[in-house]
Amino acid sequence: MEIQAQEAAQNDTQILYEASMRGCVATLNTLIQNDPFILHKISLTPFTETPLHISALLGHVEFTRAIVSQNPQLVTELDSFKRSPLHLAAAEGHREIVKELLITNKEVSMVADQEGRIPLHFAAMRGRVEVIQELVSAKPESILVQLQGETALHLCVKHNHLDALKVLVASVDDEEFLNSKNLEGNSILQVSAILQQYETASYLLSVPKIRVDLNSLIKNGFPAFDGSCRNGTSQSNLQKNPIKETTTKVKTTQAPQKFKSIITSFVKWRRLSKHKSDRYESTRGHLMVAATVIATMSFQIATNPPGGCWQEDTDHSKNKTCPNEGTCRAGTAIHAHTDEYHSLTIASIISFSASLSIILWLISGVPLRNRVSVGILQVKMWVTLCFVAYAYVMSISLVHDETLDSSNSLWLQVPWEIWALSLIGIIFIHVVRFCWWVLKKLIFVAKWCCFKKKKQLGQPVVSV
Repeated sequence: MEIQAQEAAQNDTQILYEASMRGCVATLNTLIQNDPFILHKISLTPFTETPLHISALLGHVEFTRAIVSQNPQLVTELDSFKRSPLHLAAAEGHREIVKELLITNKEVSMVADQEGRIPLHFAAMRGRVEVIQELVSAKPESILVQLQGETALHLCVKHNHLDALKVLVASVDDEEFLNSKNLEGNSILQVSAILQQYETASYLLSVPKIRVDLNSLIKNGFPAFDGSCRNGTSQSNLQKNPIKETTTKVKTTQAPQKFKSIITSFVKWRRLSKHKSDRYESTRGHLMVAATVIATMSFQIATNPPGGCWQEDTDHSKNKTCPNEGTCRAGTAIHAHTDEYHSLTIASIISFSASLSIILWLISGVPLRNRVSVGILQVKMWVTLCFVAYAYVMSISLVHDETLDSSNSLWLQVPWEIWALSLIGIIFIHVVRFCWWVLKKLIFVAKWCCFKKKKQLGQPVVSV
């Protein structure tokens, strides 16, 4: 009887494994009805894989759900290579099965096989984009697990899976991890250069957080492409087979040139960006100095007015400069009663306020890389310089005695008029440039609207 029972159990086990290969849920339910503990007796069988391993490998979603619901512990069972069912499902790209296994136990995504590979490594090596998204979403720290010094990003580059690499790069915020190096001292950008993966290299060059070692990629002449061993062909093999040598030389001379053109264009862009950034920062510093000097000048005009201040209370009887009505109090400006002084005060207030607003604008960190910011600063500087110059003219008119030398009035008036005309000319040029820029935009919009209208009407159109 015991022998018959053992034979029946072995028969049921064999039927269970055959059902897992076919994905037959009905057979599974029948076996469980006959023996409710059949899934718990799997560890007693000589098979190295569980039925869940087979189901996950072959992509039987419904069978996987059924067997997991009956025995969730099978999710953590390992085969002879210490691989869980999640390893196999991730390698084959079965997203729905991966999702079911992660819902049951997400910690299994951190289990490594006998070679140190977690499910994410299998998905990266096979380029399973959707599986990578599920694994990273369930366990973001799995990205940090390395395989013999290589990250999942290195594996994507090594096996030339650009789409999978993009998903992983978008999931990583740590700049140091993005630029980490393998045991050979190569980052993912350097690995893409060594493997001549131009599309991958171009993508990595567009990622701001990826650091570029320009010296190793350009100045050293691409050592990964140079030398006697290229594309796995040694120097001795090239000498034995001159035809292969010729073909290899053509490939290896074209490949570095293509990659070098990519790097060179990137270097030019980096240098241009750096040049522009340095220019903007230099402009910021110059404007800050100019605005500070103008603010100081305007402040001095208010505290030290031209002609000085009354030292004591004075009336017209004591000093003819003081107006007839009222008393000139000590500390007030001597020319405070004149129209020129009022104009001087207004000009100094405007120039002082404008210069302070420029300083506030600059220290606030507003970027100077767009036309709007530069235009606002230009208008402020024009206003500031204009009123500073006007305040200077008013100050001269208050302290200048025209009765002594009438020719000095001409020297006072001519430079002011020349400076005013120069400022008007500069403003006019900028206004014309702005109007021309607006006109070009309007012409482009008009052409685009005409293009869209003709396209809707089905008429032949010419590309704008």
